[in-house]
Amino acid sequence: MADDPRGETSSPARRVLGDTRPLTGRATETQELVRALTGLGSGPGKAVALVGEPGIGKSALMWALAAEARTAGIPVCTARGRTATASPAVGDPRRQDVRDVAARAAEGGPLLVVVEDFHLLAEDQQPHVERLLQRAAAGQVLCLIACRQRQLSPRYAELVSRAASAGLLEVWNLGPLSRAQAGELLGDRPDADEIHREAEGNPLYLKALGGRGPDAAAASTAVLGELAGLDDESLAVLQAAAVLAEPFHPALLAAVAGQDVAATVRVLDTLTRLDLVRPATPAPQLALRHRVVGDVVYERLEPSRRVTLHRRAESALARQGVAIARRAHHAARAADPGRPEDATILIAAARDMLYGSPAVAAGHLQAALPSLRPGQGHWHEAQVLLARARLLTGDAAESRELLDALRSAVPDQRGEAGALVDSSRIERSLGRYAEAGALARSGLATLADQDAAIAAALHIELADHAYDVQEYATSRRHADTAAAIARQHQDRIGEAQALAQGALGHLFTGDLTTAQERATAAAGLVDAASDTSLLTNLNASLQLGMTEGMLGRLVDAERHLTRAADLSRRTGQTYVQPQILTVLANTHLRRGNLDSALAALDEIDRRASGAGTPAEGAVSSMVRAEVLFWRDGPGDLAQAEASAARALATASASPTAWAVTVRCFHAEWVQRTGDPARSRWLLLDAAGGAGLPRLTAWRKPRWCDTLAQASLALGDRASAEHWADLAGQCLEQLPSPGRKGFALRARMRAHAAGGETEAALRQAQEAVSDFSLSGERLEACVTLLAAAELSLDAGRTDGVAGRLDGAAVLADSCRSARLGGDVARLRARLAAAAGADDALPALTAREREIARLVSTGMTNNETAGALSLSVRTVETHLGQVYRKLGVSNRTSLTRMMLNNAAPGDRPVPEHRAPDGR
Repeated sequence: MADDPRGETSSPARRVLGDTRPLTGRATETQELVRALTGLGSGPGKAVALVGEPGIGKSALMWALAAEARTAGIPVCTARGRTATASPAVGDPRRQDVRDVAARAAEGGPLLVVVEDFHLLAEDQQPHVERLLQRAAAGQVLCLIACRQRQLSPRYAELVSRAASAGLLEVWNLGPLSRAQAGELLGDRPDADEIHREAEGNPLYLKALGGRGPDAAAASTAVLGELAGLDDESLAVLQAAAVLAEPFHPALLAAVAGQDVAATVRVLDTLTRLDLVRPATPAPQLALRHRVVGDVVYERLEPSRRVTLHRRAESALARQGVAIARRAHHAARAADPGRPEDATILIAAARDMLYGSPAVAAGHLQAALPSLRPGQGHWHEAQVLLARARLLTGDAAESRELLDALRSAVPDQRGEAGALVDSSRIERSLGRYAEAGALARSGLATLADQDAAIAAALHIELADHAYDVQEYATSRRHADTAAAIARQHQDRIGEAQALAQGALGHLFTGDLTTAQERATAAAGLVDAASDTSLLTNLNASLQLGMTEGMLGRLVDAERHLTRAADLSRRTGQTYVQPQILTVLANTHLRRGNLDSALAALDEIDRRASGAGTPAEGAVSSMVRAEVLFWRDGPGDLAQAEASAARALATASASPTAWAVTVRCFHAEWVQRTGDPARSRWLLLDAAGGAGLPRLTAWRKPRWCDTLAQASLALGDRASAEHWADLAGQCLEQLPSPGRKGFALRARMRAHAAGGETEAALRQAQEAVSDFSLSGERLEACVTLLAAAELSLDAGRTDGVAGRLDGAAVLADSCRSARLGGDVARLRARLAAAAGADDALPALTAREREIARLVSTGMTNNETAGALSLSVRTVETHLGQVYRKLGVSNRTSLTRMMLNNAAPGDRPVPEHRAPDGR
C-alpha cells in the first residue's frame, strides 16, 4: 500500500531540490527525476521506464528518489513483479499489485509510483499498467518502471513501444559506468582497470569484484536474492555451471551436475528465462550471465560438494580429450595425495602455462607438491618449476629460497643448470654481482655438453654480469657465444637477447658498426616472433629496448618496450615489469612524451608495492624527478625534489654503474636549481675525477656538457674548453647518435665562454640537428633556448626570434610548462633588447612574414600564394598578429610595420589598379 493511502501529506516537494546526492554515474538521470518530482505540484507528471542489465542501478536510482520523495512529504506507492522476492536495497514490504497502485493514482497527486521488476508482472496486469501510464501523463503522478530488456515478454515489449510512441512513456537505457566513474567505487586499487573491464562497467559487479566490506557483501546478497526461488534441481545445475567457470555444452553440464541431459536442458530453459544463463559462442554453448553469479554460487558450496563437482568436471573433460590446462583447474581444487595422477596432471599443466599464466601455474604446483616426496618422480621438476613461477610473478625472495633449498638437497649439480640460471638472475637483480657470476660459471661447469641449449642462457648471464661490472670486452665475448649457441638450437628469442646484449659490448668497446648490425638483427628476430614465443623470455625485449635507446633508436625502443609491457601486464609476469616500465619511461622522457613517461612511472608505483630492487627504485625516482621538473605543473617541483632526494639516498651507498649514473643526474639537478659550483663538485665526485674514469666513452659526452655548462656559469673558460675537448675525444672514439649532440653543445658552451658567439651558434645548430635526428625533443629545445640566451647575452638579436619559435613548438609538443616559460622569458628579453617601442618580437617568424606581405598591400589570397599556404592558414595567422600587436585593421598594421622596420626594410605599398590587380 502507499505510504499514505489517502494522500493526506504536507505540501509537495518542499525540500527535494539540492537534497538528492546523485548516485555514481547517474547524476544526469537523478537531476532530471528530481526536476520531475519537484514539478508535480504545478503541472502534469510523467512515466519513465528505466531499462538495463541486472545490477546496472535501476532500483538504486528509483529508491534514492523514493527516499527523497518521502522526506519531502510526497506519498510513494510501490508495486513489483509478483514472482520476484523483495529487493534487499528497499527493505519495504508494503507493496500492492499494479491494479491497486493505478487506483491510488486515479485519486490524484502529487504521488510517486515505483514499479520494480516490471518484466515479471503477470500479463493480466497489463490493463492496469496502461491506466497507470495514462494517469501519470494526465495528473500529478511520477511513475518509475524498472525492467530488464532480456526478460521482457513480447506482450509487455509491445506495450512499452506503443506507450513510448504515444508520448505516455519515456524509455531511459541505463548504460555501464565509465572508467572514471568506476573509480569512485574502486578507489586507487592497482587492478582497477582490470576490474572495470571484467565488470563491464556494471555497478553491482564492480562492487562484487572490487568492493570492500559492506559494498561487496551487499552485491553478493543482491545476486543471492535472484536464486531464492530456485528448486533443488535448478540450484544443482547452477552449482555445476559455477564449478565449470567457463562456457559449457549442456551435455558437459549434465555430467558435472550428475543429471541426465534432458532434465538438465529443461532446467537450463528455466535459468535462461530468469537471465541467470545466457547463450555463448560457439553455439550451442551456454554460460552464466556473468562471472560474479558463478563466484557467489561457488563461495557458498559445501566443501564436499565442491570437491565432488570438480572431480566430475575433471573426469568429464578427460573423456572429451580437452587441453590439460582446463582439466588442471579442477584437479587443483580436488587434489588428493592418494591420487598420484592428480599431481601428474597439475605438473604437466604448469609446464605448459608457466609463461602465459605463471600465477596459475604456481597454484597448480602448490596443489601437486603434497602428493610428492623428495626424490620421488616429478618432485624435483615441480620444485624448479615453482621457483621459476615465483620468479616470474615477482616473488624473487621465495624463488631464491626454493632454489637454495634445492641446491642443498641435491649437492650433485649435474642437470641443475636451468636452476642456476634463475639463481644467477636473482642474485644479479639484488646487486650481488660476484655471487651471480659464480653461479653462472658453476652452471657451465656442470654441463657435459658446453654447446647445450641451456649454455646460451648461462653465457647471457655471464655477459650481463660482465656488463654490470663494466668489463665490456668480456661481456661482448659471452654474448657472441650465447648468440651462436642459441642460433644452433633454433632459440630465436635467446639469440635476440644475446645479440642485443652483444651490441652494447661492441658499442662500449668502440665498434659502433657491429653494434648497429647486432641491434638490427635482434630487432628482426623480436619483430618476427609470436607473443607466445616472446613470453618465454621478456628479458630479450627489455635488453633490445635498452640497446636501441643507447643507439639513439628511440622510436624502435619505445615500440619494443611497449609490447613487452603489454605482455607483462597480460600474463602477470611482473618480475621484469618495473625494469621494462622504467626504461620505457626514460625513453618517453627523451622523446619529450612527458605524460606517457609519468603514466609508466605511476604504473610502477601502483604495481611494484615496494618490491623492486634498489637499482630499479633509484633510477625510476630519478626519471620521475626529471619528468616533473620539465612538466612543471602545480606542485611538480616539490615532488620532483623529493623524488631526486630518494634516488640519491639509495645510490649514495653503491659503487655500481647505475648508482654512478643516478649521482650524475643528481648533480645535473643541482645545477638546474642554480648552484653550478656544487653541481660540478658532485659530478666529478660521482664520475671519479677530472678524467671521469667511472664513465664509459658513450656516457661521457652527456656529463661533459653538464660540466661545461657549470664552467660557463662560473666564468671558467679553461675548464669549459677541457670538457668540450674531452667530449670531442669521446665522440671520435665512439660517434654514437645522440651523443654527438651533447659533445657539440659542450663545444658551444666553450665558445661562449671565450666570447666566440658566432662559432657557438654554429655548434648549437649542429647539436639541434643531431638531437632532432635521434628524436630527443627535450634536448633539441634546451639547445635552442641556450643558443637564444647566449645570443642575447652577447647583445645579438638576429636569429633569436626564429630559435625561440622553434623552441616554442617543441615545448608545446612536449607539454612542458618549464620550457614554455623559458621561451616567454627570452621573448621578453628579446623585446627589451629590440627597444620598448618594438612590439614585433612577440610575433613568430611565420607571423612576421605574413604581416610584412600584408603591409605591402597584398590580399590574403596573394599572401597565401606567395607563401604556398592556404587562405585559411593566412587568415588564422593574421588574426594572431592583430591580437598580439593590438591592432584591428590593415592600415594600423602597416603603420606599425613601418615604425618598427629598419630603413632598408620598410614595406612599400604596391600601386594597384582600381580592380585590385
